[in-house]
Amino acid sequence: MSYMRAESRQRQILRCAKKVFAERGFHAANISHICKEAGIGRGTLYQYFANKKAVFAAVIGATLGRVQTLLDSRPLEVPEPEALTRDQVVQWSARRLLRLLEVVFEDEATLRILLREAVGLDVDIENILSEIDNRIISVVERDLAAAMKIGIVRDLNPRITATLMVGAVEKAALTALRSDEPVNLEELALEAARLHGTGTLSDRVPR
Repeated sequence: MSYMRAESRQRQILRCAKKVFAERGFHAANISHICKEAGIGRGTLYQYFANKKAVFAAVIGATLGRVQTLLDSRPLEVPEPEALTRDQVVQWSARRLLRLLEVVFEDEATLRILLREAVGLDVDIENILSEIDNRIISVVERDLAAAMKIGIVRDLNPRITATLMVGAVEKAALTALRSDEPVNLEELALEAARLHGTGTLSDRVPR
């Protein structure tokens, strides 16, 4: 086996582990399966991860990292509300929500693993899932606060409203994931934007 840099090796292990978890599920998979898929020995894997749970946590944590990157780099540039129609605001909101969903759904296979295996599996895993939720809510909260400041949405509690919005979208997404059918993110984002947007727009936005 040729020499591989540590970061590349770790990414390879996680990529192979994700495939093993997707095919076998967390409980049926073991370290031997992951090592065989990656073409490495146990000793090599243990240089990077203490056990199977640590590998699984790293797979899930990658989603958290993507959401945080979006949170750190998400600009908000919106015209004055009088320059927009309600339909335009809904479309703008849908585009921003779609970008967030695309980040979370970048690896749909991992989400399906989470749905089947992760909930209730372990306290550490639950903490990662909770942090993913918190980061997603923070993204939406920041958008709402900025939109409220310039008068696009009415006065509201951005945190509570973001929690309600994310909860509804997550429920719809989980329902779609359970069907084993591809999730239509554009439709999900647009319907969520229509539902929540028309309930939060101020009267300053022309009809």
